[in-house]
Amino acid sequence: MEALFLYFGKVVLGSGVMFLYYRLFLKDKTFHHYNRFYLLASVVISLLLPLLKVSYFTFEVNSDIYLLFNRLNGFNSSNNLSNDFVYLSFSAVVAGLVSVFFLSRLLFGLFKIQRLKKKFLKQNFEGISFYQTDLNEAPFSFFRNLFWKDSIALQSDLGRQILKHEMVHIEQKHSWDKIFIETATSLFWFNPFFYLIQKEINLIHEYLADKKAVKNSDTKAFAQMLLASHFSGKHLPATSPFLSSNLKKRLTMLKKSKTKFSYARKILALPLFFLLAFIYLVNAKNKEIKNTNLEVEHLISTLKSDTIAPNIKEQNALNENSLESVQTKIGEKQNEIQPLQDSFNAKNEEARKIGEELRLKTEALRKLTDKKDFDSPKFKNLDSEINDLSAKMDAIYSKEDFKNIEKLLSEKYGEMDQLYAKLDAYYNSADFKNRIEEAEKQGKAAERLVNSPKFKKQIADAEKQGRKAEKLVNSPKFKKQIADAEKIAEEAVKQINSTEIQQSIKDAEQAVKDAQISLNDSKNSSLNKNANIFIDGKSATNEEMQKLDPNKIESMHVFKKGFEGKKTGEIYIKLKK
Repeated sequence: MEALFLYFGKVVLGSGVMFLYYRLFLKDKTFHHYNRFYLLASVVISLLLPLLKVSYFTFEVNSDIYLLFNRLNGFNSSNNLSNDFVYLSFSAVVAGLVSVFFLSRLLFGLFKIQRLKKKFLKQNFEGISFYQTDLNEAPFSFFRNLFWKDSIALQSDLGRQILKHEMVHIEQKHSWDKIFIETATSLFWFNPFFYLIQKEINLIHEYLADKKAVKNSDTKAFAQMLLASHFSGKHLPATSPFLSSNLKKRLTMLKKSKTKFSYARKILALPLFFLLAFIYLVNAKNKEIKNTNLEVEHLISTLKSDTIAPNIKEQNALNENSLESVQTKIGEKQNEIQPLQDSFNAKNEEARKIGEELRLKTEALRKLTDKKDFDSPKFKNLDSEINDLSAKMDAIYSKEDFKNIEKLLSEKYGEMDQLYAKLDAYYNSADFKNRIEEAEKQGKAAERLVNSPKFKKQIADAEKQGRKAEKLVNSPKFKKQIADAEKIAEEAVKQINSTEIQQSIKDAEQAVKDAQISLNDSKNSSLNKNANIFIDGKSATNEEMQKLDPNKIESMHVFKKGFEGKKTGEIYIKLKK
């Protein structure tokens, strides 16, 4: 109910701001078509704008609301009508009754016009229904109906001017404007700005009709005709009478020159529309969220003092380490709940089967009752079986173990709610949201890198190199090289396994053994003390020879009396390359 009255207040405020702009910048200017549609749009915008919702530029809802929902699930609240609610309801009923009264008056006026159409003779010309009347309100038009006054000669100068005037109302469909604004003022009768807008629209209609009626005619003569005419002070709803109480304003407008800077005035209306939309939507949403947050904070503080432990904040302040612990506890609770839930479901299934059997037997008993066969053995048996089944059903639900299971389930689910509330608090925390935001930024950066020209060029170059390598591998030249290499490898294997190579290997091994024996002998003989030692043709000492690895010696020759019969012994050692 409060939302309805808040909506009414927004409608009044919106229409007031729109009309204020019209009053300051557009009123009594010569661009009448623009003013007409601006005023109609003002009514529509003031009615629709408060209904729009906006989620941008608003506060965030207090995250404790999730905890509140979880804690309130276990409570049953009963709503009592307060005095405020009674007053609001009474006000709404009164407003509705007044709106019904004004709508009824509008409908009565429209019904009266329909009666006039039946009362007077109708003539048709160019799609217009023309009625000759003796009404004081005439002449006036209503949609494509023109009610003429008998005392005004149609062929006179006055008659022709009035006819032109009324034809403008018909051609420009002014009756639709009047129906719309009459309906708006009837429903929102408490909005004073709608009445002001209605008055201005009616006046603009007359400006438009007067302007076209005097086009290519004598403006002064038309003005004199208006002054000479008599206005009765009455007119029917939604009609466009020729004479009205605004003669002075109409005469002033006829003499007025075209407004300067008119286009700039029109454009200035657009920022106002957007500004109004922004202020309405953002402020309304912020107020709603602020009130909600205040209520949530109040309720949460009450719950904390009454039902929640003092360290609930510490329990709800999760970090990455405690998050894993809470998730583990949730898994443990689920494991504890599952057997209880299975047992509970089994009991319910047993009761369901009994209930189904009870329904069938009750249906059979009802049929016997319809036949009034109360004394038959079948009736008595069914009655006895139904009593037994009812007793079984009561026994299932009244057993102590079923009640204990139900109680334990309620407690376990309550503990699960508290754990999930902690998870909600963590996932709605600023730290978690910042991490998500940072991950999204990194994802966007990676996406930008992947979509960058440099990365795409690298991918294209790699694909090009891959295709080039694939082409090379599959080329006849490369395949021939592979085949030749395989042949060379096969020949090498054959040569290694040939008798000659094997014999050479054996001879080399034997030479190594002989060299090793000779080296050992030389080490033990007195020759090496005075002999000249040559390793790969270079003079060496006995110590250098002693350090040689026998496996690295290819050949070794010992001359006890020296080469060519010299007295000093010589040792020649050749190492493997």
